[in-house]
Amino acid sequence: MNKKHSCDVSIVCANYNNGRYLDEFIYSVEQSSALPKELIIIDDGSTDNSMEILSKYELTYLSVIALEANIGFANALNVGIKKATAKYILRVDPDDLLEKRRIEKQYSFLEKNSDVGIVGSNALYFHSKNNQSLSGSNFPLSFYEIKRRYIFGEHGVLHGTVMGKSTLFKKFEYVQENVPAEDYEIFAKMIKHGVKFANLGERLTKVRIHKNSVSNFLHKSTYIKMFLIRDTIFNKNTSWFKLNSTYYCNYFYRKYKYDRQAIRVIYLLISIILRPDKLWRRLK
Repeated sequence: MNKKHSCDVSIVCANYNNGRYLDEFIYSVEQSSALPKELIIIDDGSTDNSMEILSKYELTYLSVIALEANIGFANALNVGIKKATAKYILRVDPDDLLEKRRIEKQYSFLEKNSDVGIVGSNALYFHSKNNQSLSGSNFPLSFYEIKRRYIFGEHGVLHGTVMGKSTLFKKFEYVQENVPAEDYEIFAKMIKHGVKFANLGERLTKVRIHKNSVSNFLHKSTYIKMFLIRDTIFNKNTSWFKLNSTYYCNYFYRKYKYDRQAIRVIYLLISIILRPDKLWRRLK
C-alpha cells in the first residue's frame, strides 16, 4: 500500500461532549486522500466519554489538548490555533465528516492561488439519526459575491468548510462574546482588511444535523448579534424589517428542509415570500 502524502495543514477543531461522533470523524480524516501535518483537537472540558475515546488513538499527527474547564467554543479554537504549526489551518467540527479529497483539493487550490487567504466549499447536510442526506449548500464561488454577502450581513463561506492561511487565523482571533456569530465576525473583519476569499463548488464536508447543531438552528438573538457586528464593521444601519425578514426566511426554510411533515411546503412558501432573492440564489 502506498504511503499517503502529508499536506502542510493543521486541522483545528474544538470538542465539547461530541464523544459519540469522534470515531467517525477521526476515521474520515484517516481515510483522506492526503493527511494533515497535524490534527489538533481541543477538548473543552467535556463531561462525556470524549477523552476516553481520544486517548485510544496513537496517530502520529494527532494532538489532543485537554482543558480542565469549559472556556467556550471560540476561546478553545484560539488555543488550538496558537498551537498550530502548519502553513494552513483547516476548520471543521468534530460532529461533521471530511470528504475524502477535501484536504488535498483545498491545499492544492491555496498553493496555486497565493492571492487567496481563505477557501471554503459547499457541504452536504445529513441527518444524524439515519444518515439520510437532506440537502446541499450553494455558496457563491466568486470573491465579489462572497464579499457582497458579508457586507449585506450574510455568510459567504460556511465556517466548517474553510481552509486558510494560518497567519490570518492567528491575527484575527475568535471572540467568545460573539458566539454563535463568531464566524461571521472573524470573516467579515478579514474581508474588511482586504483578504481575498474563494469557494470550491464541490461538497467537501458532510455536516451532521442533530438536536445540538447550534449553527444550523440559530436563534433570533444570533441574527441581532450578527447584524450589530455587520453594522460596526461595515458602517451600516440594519433596519428592523431587514433583520426580521432575514431571520424568519431562514427559520422557515430550515423547517422546510428538516421537517418531514406534509405541511413543510407551507414553510417554503413563507420563506419565499419573505426573501425571494435568497431562494433564487439557492436554486441557481
